[in-house]
Amino acid sequence: MAESVTEQPFSRRRRFKNRLRNMVTNPYNIITIIALILLVYLIVVPLGEMIRTTLTLAESDLRRVKGGTAGEFTLYYWQRLLSSDVSRNLFWIPLKNSLIIALSTSVISIALGSLAAWLMVRTDLPWKNFFSLAIIIPYMLPSWCKSMAWLTVFRNETIGGAAGFLSYLGIQSPDWLSYGPVAIIIVLSIHYYAYAYLLVSAALRSVNSELEEMGEIIGAGKPLILRRITFPLVLPALLSSFILTFSKSMGTFGVPSFLGLKVNYYTISTSLYSTIQRQKGTGFAISLVLILLASINIFINQKLIGSRKSYATIGGKGSRSTPLQLGKWKWPIVAVLILFLLIAVVLPLMILLYQTFIKEFPNPPPIQREP
Repeated sequence: MAESVTEQPFSRRRRFKNRLRNMVTNPYNIITIIALILLVYLIVVPLGEMIRTTLTLAESDLRRVKGGTAGEFTLYYWQRLLSSDVSRNLFWIPLKNSLIIALSTSVISIALGSLAAWLMVRTDLPWKNFFSLAIIIPYMLPSWCKSMAWLTVFRNETIGGAAGFLSYLGIQSPDWLSYGPVAIIIVLSIHYYAYAYLLVSAALRSVNSELEEMGEIIGAGKPLILRRITFPLVLPALLSSFILTFSKSMGTFGVPSFLGLKVNYYTISTSLYSTIQRQKGTGFAISLVLILLASINIFINQKLIGSRKSYATIGGKGSRSTPLQLGKWKWPIVAVLILFLLIAVVLPLMILLYQTFIKEFPNPPPIQREP
């Protein structure tokens, strides 16, 4: 009896040491601990500091708050951002502009990328190897390079000073085409459609074309097959593309800066840049709103595709893809793709290369205006 009493604490101590040793030496636990440390250091701490700054009165803003003391708790920055006399121009209008740009860019980009993915995966399009690589080159080019090329072509004398290349053809670009939301949406759409192309093409390759052929055998039309078979299987890819495109378009700064500031068209990113230089507390409040919008966007995405995560195609044979015959549309589609690549890739590069060889952009001939 005495031996069992003395061995019990020893056994417990040994089991505890073994558990501790296994916990420390387990690679999964080590990776988890390192990830948590990085998460706290890179995300939680900066986020907490941003929140603290928006709720702490800075010494430089004492003259704006009557009876305020530096370092005390305040809601001044949030009140200034959301419900003050300047909040409309400071936050609400830029937020509306950003939402319009982000939604429009997402719709156009997903349409372009999905169509390109369908052509590459589901059709007998010639030169697929070339097009599948060339079609993602526009994303490799910085978006601000495309905006500079856009200005070089469409800039007019009214706002931009020296007119662009179109002036040599006697064409004066309208302000709405040279600057503002239309120009921003077009440039961003040409840049971000690659997200949808990559994700949707991967999803289409994973879908066995026999599923669609079975739908045809039982008499389903192409629209019904697309709606009930193909679309549900690629829906997670489409939603993921929307999340990426929407988030990037909301937060991008270069393109709205080049194409919007000269006509006082502010987005949430350009408003953030100009605000944080003058008042850090209000600027951090705008940043937190952007983080909140991104979180809501991701949450909605997870809710929409949550029930689709368990989808899988199960069969006895390997995946097979039967390409759709384009017929007489084959070469016109090839011509359209080549034209698109010339506009999205070759033309911006040639314009920027040409700019590097001239000392100053020459003055174009004056445009004759009707009285």
